[in-house]
Amino acid sequence: MDSIRIDTGVKRLMVNGDESRVIEFNPEDIVFVERFYGLIKGFEEKADEYAEKAKALRENNEVDSMGIPVNAPETIALVADFCNYLRGEIDKVFGEGTSEKAFGSAQTMNMFEQFFDGITPYIRGARAEKVDKYKKSV
Repeated sequence: MDSIRIDTGVKRLMVNGDESRVIEFNPEDIVFVERFYGLIKGFEEKADEYAEKAKALRENNEVDSMGIPVNAPETIALVADFCNYLRGEIDKVFGEGTSEKAFGSAQTMNMFEQFFDGITPYIRGARAEKVDKYKKSV
């Protein structure tokens, strides 16, 4: 029987050159793209919310007898909440376990920015190619 090969457009990206940490997504799939841009919007909204709460926490300069800010537990909880929220959203869009592959057990704000900066060019590039293809046929 004859067969055809269909390139579904799935991209496979290694995290930090580690073959056991591969993220897969299809930047040509409009359903994925819609979910991804929803994730970005949610990230921006959550970041604004986080920034306001962090600012309020920073206004309290009180420290304990060891010189540790008395609101350190609240600050740590705020960062953990933000990180856990984003991990969950990334797993919803890219598939369960993606955040573990990408970040391991790390919980930093910067890692999410690096993730989005690394992924977004693939999505923009795929979308631009599709739009250009249809522009040429008109």
